[in-house]
Amino acid sequence: MEEANRIRSKLTGNFSVAKRPEPIAGDLRLGWGVSLLLLVLASSRGQRCSLQKIHFLSHLSRTAKSRQHMREVLARRRGPADLSVRIEPGVNRAAAFAAASGLVLVREGKALVLSDDGKKAVAVIRKEKLLEDEASFLEEVGKLTTETVVEKIMKMEAF
Repeated sequence: MEEANRIRSKLTGNFSVAKRPEPIAGDLRLGWGVSLLLLVLASSRGQRCSLQKIHFLSHLSRTAKSRQHMREVLARRRGPADLSVRIEPGVNRAAAFAAASGLVLVREGKALVLSDDGKKAVAVIRKEKLLEDEASFLEEVGKLTTETVVEKIMKMEAF
């Protein structure tokens, strides 16, 4: 539990909170974004992947519908054109924060790798059962979704 509190304090920091009439979207919540980023990396081969793959899996893991569509594309029951993938600024913010916090390492300016602290954070996220739907989806498809598969799908090509 002490480790969970340490991770939580790193992800939340010293922010002020003001009540708003509408909830803040999940992609603007830094803790959510960093946690999802870490889960994407943990599910990838070598716990490393390109920024393109991080954007790809982060976006597709957000809703039950997009998760199901991705499963169907990987099973060849749908075509790549059936996926709608966005590049989200929140992913870049989460990546910058994770790198500055030492949770990930940047390789050649285009790939991220989990650091030892990042691996510990993933263990806490899983133990605390945070983002369960996303984590389950990423464990299922992460290693099947290679960099080549991502490239082909982004170009709407068969793989």
